[in-house]
Amino acid sequence: MRALRACAALLALAACNEDTPMPPVGAWVLQSDPSITLEVDAEFNFYGQGPCNRYFGRFEVVETDLRSGPIGATLMACPNLDQEFAYFSALEATRSTAVEDGQLVLRSAEGAALVFSPQP
Repeated sequence: MRALRACAALLALAACNEDTPMPPVGAWVLQSDPSITLEVDAEFNFYGQGPCNRYFGRFEVVETDLRSGPIGATLMACPNLDQEFAYFSALEATRSTAVEDGQLVLRSAEGAALVFSPQP
């Protein structure tokens, strides 16, 4: 599966020019809460596990940045819904993405960051 993702990423790279952002393909875990996951494919789709629910969405290319589009999620109730709402809001506020020192960093326009490590 990882080889397939790597091939998809290489194909996407070949189709892009220097100014086209690349999706941060791979499986990631939020550093501040490893129970929160994010997986991104070469077609800019993302999905993962939040504090309560599975979620999904798509990054959109805006000029030279990748931004999060709207997020869809399952609707299970749990005691951490406020934490989940905060995470989804932060994810939807993404205005740029970067991989820095092997970590995925999603930044809002105000500079707030969600930092993810590669999923083991």
